[in-house]
Amino acid sequence: MSLITNSPGGGTAYMTTEDDAAPLIPEEVSKEIIKGINEESTALSLFRRLPNMSSRTLRMAVLDSLGSASFATSTVTDQFDGNDTGDLFSGNKDPYETGVPARKATHQMEWDNVWITAEPLAIILPIGEDVLEDSAYPIWEEVRPKIIEAFNARIDSAIIWGNNRPTTWPIGIIPGCFNSGQTLVEESVPENVDVADDISDLMTILETQGYNPSGFISAISFKGQLRKLRDHNDNPIFLNSLQSGVPATLHGLPINFPMNNTFNASVAKLLVGDMNQAVYSIRQDISFKVFTEGVIQDSNGSIIMNLMQNDMVALRVTMRLGWAIPNPIHAMRQRATSYPFAALLPPVAAGTP
Repeated sequence: MSLITNSPGGGTAYMTTEDDAAPLIPEEVSKEIIKGINEESTALSLFRRLPNMSSRTLRMAVLDSLGSASFATSTVTDQFDGNDTGDLFSGNKDPYETGVPARKATHQMEWDNVWITAEPLAIILPIGEDVLEDSAYPIWEEVRPKIIEAFNARIDSAIIWGNNRPTTWPIGIIPGCFNSGQTLVEESVPENVDVADDISDLMTILETQGYNPSGFISAISFKGQLRKLRDHNDNPIFLNSLQSGVPATLHGLPINFPMNNTFNASVAKLLVGDMNQAVYSIRQDISFKVFTEGVIQDSNGSIIMNLMQNDMVALRVTMRLGWAIPNPIHAMRQRATSYPFAALLPPVAAGTP
């Protein structure tokens, strides 16, 4: 507590100031929070991280059109003759003929810009003044997990589902799957539903566009069905290790189950993606501010806490990050019409048109 003034009667007045709360904010706080977010956010743990941003926006130049190579000699294309006697390919081939030199063709490649915009994300944690006064209380060990938990839930909800996302961020991944038509409805079979074929078909949607599926995100309620899946040799294709730190896998690829209540199984049960196509970046500028006066309101504007009346202080933690799907053009896909994610939807209820 800090001395503010002496009263005329000889008394003293104190208040908790930002300096008093300084021990709450160790020097390595920023790095610890960012590390926790990277490891525990379902989306960010699978995405590719770019270097930290030095400004609010990061421009990425992405290949928008392909060049092509050509032989610098005379060429011929073999044609399928389509006759009834043999259906052979026809073409010229003279092993003694030397190709006629030709001019080397030129091809133009075009580039487009994809922007990542770092938007602020904040959490306010009320803390009792008596807790701050007790220097023996491990306040940071209590506060840090809550900050990470709140940030992770909001990040996953915005990135995967598009819930309350900043307008500068891309559309949520699940809505993106719907918009691109890359969804598959799980076949409903009474008793012992086997979704192995559905999962394979979901991966095929990406593979036919030149994407390489590298990970899954799934509802925790889907685990029961996954445990029953077997390959042709009766070996499980879903491995869920009970050892701490050993990730679960499906077809040998990592599969994450959000434990922050952000995955809505009534809309989608499983998400597969070429996770390297999604990138994110963090502004290394996590900021802390301690408020000793003010009110805290809920989403409806109702006051739920008055810091002065409740003998509380409030710690506000703010960070900034952004993400994008650069999705460069590929020989097997056009960037404007392809999407590196696909979603498995729950079975259609009986009687649903």
